Amino acid sequence: MNVEQHILAECYVDTLLLKTLAPPTKRYNHQKSCNHVLKTMREELVNKPALGIIDADKKITNFDDFLLLKQHNERLTIYKHKNKPHYIVKIGKAAEDFIQKNAEKCSIELPEYNLPSDLEELKKRTKQINSLQDADLKRLFSALKQNTDSDFYKLSQWIQLFKENPYSFNDKLQQ
Repeated sequence: MNVEQHILAECYVDTLLLKTLAPPTKRYNHQKSCNHVLKTMREELVNKPALGIIDADKKITNFDDFLLLKQHNERLTIYKHKNKPHYIVKIGKAAEDFIQKNAEKCSIELPEYNLPSDLEELKKRTKQINSLQDADLKRLFSALKQNTDSDFYKLSQWIQLFKENPYSFNDKLQQ
């Protein structure tokens, strides 16, 4: 089983984030929205372990079967399906806000990475398909991952833990 195909990202920048924080051997399962992440889990990964990464700013349908499992802080939470080995990580409130807040927390200036410090300008940059290959974002994500105080560091741990223990992720996460 290639568990990496069971890790789903809702958008381009989230996919780059996954690839940077926990490089795949092949590729992750890119989706076009948080609702597509949930639909893919429900229909294609029915009883298989699955981990979805979504922004917390979206209106999500069919999320009633998920319960809060762990809250790292207001920007990073993980939910578990009531009956299935399905997990959803909400970052946020949106990927761009997640990036900005963590850069601030780590005393990193976005212009040092050729990225705009203005939220709306950052959104323009991350909403394009080119953000999947954005070397500046990748360098920033790598720097944030190295800082143990960042949510990027914690998220990279969660992703790696899921990859190593897809069937016992819940137990390992609680340790």
